[in-house]
Amino acid sequence: MVQKPLEKFQLFHTYEADEARQIVSNVYCDHTLTPDHRGRVDALHNRAKLSSVSLNYMEYGSDVTVDPGYLENFFLFQLPVDGAARICVNNDEFDSTPGVSSAINPSEYTRMRWNKDCKKLLVQIKREAMEERLSRLLMRPIDKPILFDHRVSADQNAQAQVWWRQIWFLINELDQDMNPWRSHFLLEDLERNLLTSLLFSFQHNYQAQLNAREATAAPKHVRRAEDYIMAHLKDAISIDDLVAVTGVSPRSIYNGFNSFRGTTPMKYILEMRLAKVREDLQAAAPGANVTTIATRWGFNQLGRFAVSYKKVYGESPSETLKNNIH
Repeated sequence: MVQKPLEKFQLFHTYEADEARQIVSNVYCDHTLTPDHRGRVDALHNRAKLSSVSLNYMEYGSDVTVDPGYLENFFLFQLPVDGAARICVNNDEFDSTPGVSSAINPSEYTRMRWNKDCKKLLVQIKREAMEERLSRLLMRPIDKPILFDHRVSADQNAQAQVWWRQIWFLINELDQDMNPWRSHFLLEDLERNLLTSLLFSFQHNYQAQLNAREATAAPKHVRRAEDYIMAHLKDAISIDDLVAVTGVSPRSIYNGFNSFRGTTPMKYILEMRLAKVREDLQAAAPGANVTTIATRWGFNQLGRFAVSYKKVYGESPSETLKNNIH
């Protein structure tokens, strides 16, 4: 018998649709599962849970309709290895095949119809982990939900196929007794790399900002504004100050930062201040406190500061300070 992906991590194998629905609901979200033929299925689900990411292989062995509604707390990336499924996300409907994978966002209504031959790889990623990784890459908090393009065609996006090959490689390694759980450092690095590769490979609404972050050549007025910001981070900085030092209009400053830094001048100031706070927290002597360090860099609304800091660095300011001292 041919071994199936993640066979050592079998979650269930059942002929009962209700049992399959209940177990899948426990690891994904509540949903309806409707077979075409009175509950007859041959359902199999293998699942390897890392930390914020889980790798899955599923088949139902029957024509079924799956209606999860809103995923809410996680993203779901699906690639049929055989057969096909009809995916409907909001008003976007398309066929997913071995050459066309799908990306489902937490905030969008989803319904799927699997044919009886459909066998899929599924990668489930916690929304919080995805948002934190993107914030780290952008070096600022994100201000709207991440929305991936739903249909991911191998013909149109070669980088996405490279990512899926990474997933296949990892699955094969797990099937060959790889054990990433033996060290939380290994697990963190593994998931970080998967999320970074995903965010740079799949199309989404922050793609332009990520690409802009990579750009290094910026016009003179942007560099002058950056130099002024870095020299006056502890002071109140307004757009009028940047106009005065650069000699260009506010619109030119906004457009320059948007095009070459993927952000606004004020958000750039926030990024730099957060980075300075983190440097000081990591170098702090015993007895230092978060409030003193944060206010030194211009943060007076400490609650809002703490939220922004955690979104960017994945931990609270007090956790950074504690980890340094210990």
